[in-house]
Amino acid sequence: MANFETDIINKYYKTSLTDLYENDGINQEVASKVANFIEKNSQSFEYPFKKLLDKNLLLLNYSPDRKLKFYTFNISAGGSMREFESYVQFKQGRKVITHALNDGGVIKAIRQTQLNNIPTYLVSKTYIGSGCEGQYGIQATQIKNAQYKSVNVFKTKTKALDHINVAYDCNYYPKNIEPFDMDRHYIRVSPDLQKIDILVIKPSGELTQNYLRYQKNNNNYKYIGTVK
Repeated sequence: MANFETDIINKYYKTSLTDLYENDGINQEVASKVANFIEKNSQSFEYPFKKLLDKNLLLLNYSPDRKLKFYTFNISAGGSMREFESYVQFKQGRKVITHALNDGGVIKAIRQTQLNNIPTYLVSKTYIGSGCEGQYGIQATQIKNAQYKSVNVFKTKTKALDHINVAYDCNYYPKNIEPFDMDRHYIRVSPDLQKIDILVIKPSGELTQNYLRYQKNNNNYKYIGTVK
């Protein structure tokens, strides 16, 4: 495992991630090599990949119960838009399963709760678009029949959703919040995971002081109204 890390760094790492570096497709090549490796080597589930983390070639996140391990790679190819590629690993009996996530966001946090007596993971993501725009999102997932799947747990007045995204424009960012923490202003999750609040934004992009509240019950997060 350590030899693989060293080989990747020796072959691909450059101290400055310049646009030329990205345009050469190095980011995508690193992601493909590591993804192929972890899929073939089950011991990767327990391995920390500290060298790749130190060189910013990989971002790791774990679920609170440590049963899910998320690998995220920056595969951006120049310009202001950022694109990411992620994989999730989990154990099923003695087998380790690696599953590609068809999603271009960067994973910021994984929270865990119980719905219908099933461990449910709330995955917070940031989607970085061109210029100053993008989205913050939260997605609900579970392990079902040895598969990692999104689940429709956010119940609006008319339908059930497996995720909620909120568009942002950094020109409207509040001045008193650091950009890195901005996702927690747009999507508020209470520490006990009983409430999830989604910021209401005007069509112009201007922020309001209102949030759409989703309250947890035994089965889902149900929309109950607007709060401050």
